[in-house]
Amino acid sequence: MEEILFSGPGFPQIDETVARAVPRPLWLEVIEAAFGKLTSTEEGRELYGDPQRGGGTLEQGWRVFGLLCGAQPVCLLAAGRPEVPTAAIHRVISFSPGDLLGLLARALTALGAGNIPVNVYDGRAGHCVNLLGVEDESFIFHDPWPGRSLLCREQNVAGVDAAEHEQGWRITGEDLGKVVFSAFLWPSVWGDLTGEPTRIPYPNLSATEFFGFFNIHETERAETTVRLKTGGFQEHVDLTLELDARGRVSEATLLLRREWIADLNPFALDIAKSFLFDFVPVADREQVAPIADLLWRMGSLDHATAERTLRDDDPQFAMARVILGVQNEVLVSLPRATVRAKNVDLEDTAWLELTVTYW
Repeated sequence: MEEILFSGPGFPQIDETVARAVPRPLWLEVIEAAFGKLTSTEEGRELYGDPQRGGGTLEQGWRVFGLLCGAQPVCLLAAGRPEVPTAAIHRVISFSPGDLLGLLARALTALGAGNIPVNVYDGRAGHCVNLLGVEDESFIFHDPWPGRSLLCREQNVAGVDAAEHEQGWRITGEDLGKVVFSAFLWPSVWGDLTGEPTRIPYPNLSATEFFGFFNIHETERAETTVRLKTGGFQEHVDLTLELDARGRVSEATLLLRREWIADLNPFALDIAKSFLFDFVPVADREQVAPIADLLWRMGSLDHATAERTLRDDDPQFAMARVILGVQNEVLVSLPRATVRAKNVDLEDTAWLELTVTYW
């Protein structure tokens, strides 16, 4: 296997003469400063890359993406390229360069995806650019390299020739096919491409067990934000949904008044358990089932389970501690979504906040 290093926003590899001559965006400076701290230890450099080496491996880039964005992306590989280690990446799928670009074009056009990180390799050096859109037979992209893009003819040895565009740079599909190495996609975008969507269309929620059993109904809507209430206990429960451009739920937040949860109120535990289980993507339910099961049993735990609840770092026990109020917050990463539990104060009232975010 070869070791190919990919430079990009998280992996600075910048000619200082060019950097001084070309203004750099603040967000890039912030990311690189944070990355410097992250890789200040030997362990950090092993996991996320060493800035002094001018780039990171594909596995390290995947970890950086997950760290910065809070989601584990799906990695799409272009077949026929040099083989590199990928064992650390959870989902890797290989396509011919042409099929890979076809998928990316569909994601950018039909699905409205944007800023897709794509690693390119010209046979000498690796780099990362972000695809923004498609025009005719060309891809529009942003290149974080200051000055001329590394895909301009004089900057690479593959003979590809990117041209300036009002949004950044433009490269033909034929040229991009010569150098494309891999791409990282949000799990929700990959689900849409494969016919297994992770996001639920808002109108479909009315048929779910959660909406039916708790008599959930809409009370307010403002653009892409929908607020809802339960049939009973309305003063103790608040539900907010964020919708994407296609009217699907991108984030769901349940608020439960802490005084209502006191003494492990079974109604509060029931709605918390049902919310988590019913709102995570179907493909992730097996992983969230232990959390939902523990919440349902919290009022009658045996001694051994109660001891683990106070000390164990497994997600279900950390989630239980937040609900008990002895831990402030926990974030659980699933392949297609994240689940966050947090104790918050809103208008001088203590609430438990449960949030499912779809990636």
